[in-house]
Amino acid sequence: MAVRQITWIGLVLVVILSGCTQYRHISRTDVSYTTVASDGSFMPDESIEAMIAPYKTQIDAEMNEVIGEVAKELTKRRPESTLGNFVGDAMMFGALKEDPEVDFAVSNYGGLRVTYLSPGPVTKGKIFELSPFDNTLVIVEMNASELDTLMQAIAGMGGWPISQQVKMILHGDSPAEYTINGKTPDPNKIYKVAMPDYIANGGDGLKYLIPLERYQSGKLVRDYIMDYITSLTEKGERVDARIEGRISETD
Repeated sequence: MAVRQITWIGLVLVVILSGCTQYRHISRTDVSYTTVASDGSFMPDESIEAMIAPYKTQIDAEMNEVIGEVAKELTKRRPESTLGNFVGDAMMFGALKEDPEVDFAVSNYGGLRVTYLSPGPVTKGKIFELSPFDNTLVIVEMNASELDTLMQAIAGMGGWPISQQVKMILHGDSPAEYTINGKTPDPNKIYKVAMPDYIANGGDGLKYLIPLERYQSGKLVRDYIMDYITSLTEKGERVDARIEGRISETD
């Protein structure tokens, strides 16, 4: 009787274990490929073109609007460049409208998406190319220690576009010294720094900025740049910038 019970239990275990076993099945899959020409031989869909034509006409008219004139070629380089200085001052122009106590403005190097602006008329479309991202201007409050961390980061990345209120001398990948509005950092002062929300929200590794107090302008950096150009045009001035030692290198 005991032998029969053992045999029965054994059969039950075999059935249970076999039901828990996973099997992998390999099946053959036939794959076919179709070559698609990329030589522009396909005819455009006339109905689609007709649908977007009114919008394209309107957008083209707006993007081709001339808002100013560039005096000479402005180029993007590190540690300091004419294009970077122009953008830094344009951001500062907008920031001071939001808060007259802003100390300086800075943008990340990668935020400038063209390598130069050619001399001559400048259109809205060209500024969209320069600043295609919908980044808003943010004014971040920081103490002297937090300011120093930001400056260390800017130096470590070879220099960023910055407004004329800053003078920084790089020693390798760190700032040997820097001043804000001609003064060394005050340990008792709270600094207000204008920047794209990309940086304020931790972009380019600056996550320590995330919890800091800030003011959200709600306006795009790109719009401030265009406002700056328009203001120069209204005064009969052209867009211009020069290298003036905002960020320089030393041995």
